[in-house]
Amino acid sequence: MTTSYSIPSALRLGFIGALFSIGSSTAADTIDWKTVGGWDVSFYPSSEGCQAFALFEEDTAFFIGFDNTGGNLSLDITLLDNRWRSIENGSEYSITAKFGNESPWTLAMDGIQVDGFPGLNMLIDANSDQAGLFIDEFQRKGSMTWSFGNSPLGRYTLRGSRKAFNEVVACQRSYLEALNGSSDPFATSDPFRKKRQ
Repeated sequence: MTTSYSIPSALRLGFIGALFSIGSSTAADTIDWKTVGGWDVSFYPSSEGCQAFALFEEDTAFFIGFDNTGGNLSLDITLLDNRWRSIENGSEYSITAKFGNESPWTLAMDGIQVDGFPGLNMLIDANSDQAGLFIDEFQRKGSMTWSFGNSPLGRYTLRGSRKAFNEVVACQRSYLEALNGSSDPFATSDPFRKKRQ
């Protein structure tokens, strides 16, 4: 399977908006960062994180990036596919992911429903060795294969994944710097700040 580049932008944006309109978040809340090699990198205020998104053949949506909810930075991995109707929200599924010819990963992923779209999600401590290795394989290999038991979920291209994830990191750094106040243009020359005596 290959990345679908023929989906009109309006349809893609509608799909992204529908997938991530959790709680008070809406499509307008998503802040586009950059499009790199078929991957859309955006900031999602509801998770305080930047994610790379690709829509593959048969409309499987794949997101990888960060979730900073509660100030705990996690690697966020999500797959959504409307064909997976039997996925139960909150149930745990043992999923196999394989990058190129690397050893397969066995991942404990949670079933999710996002605006009626079923899928799988997991969070990994972003500072862990596990997250570092997952990202390394994601960026280095040309394809990834996902399965549940003996049932294939899909084989997807990773063309452009290195540049895309580098942009996810740049986006997240920008957000964290702004959060810490280092990008406030008035940090040192705010004419409205009261001088303390």
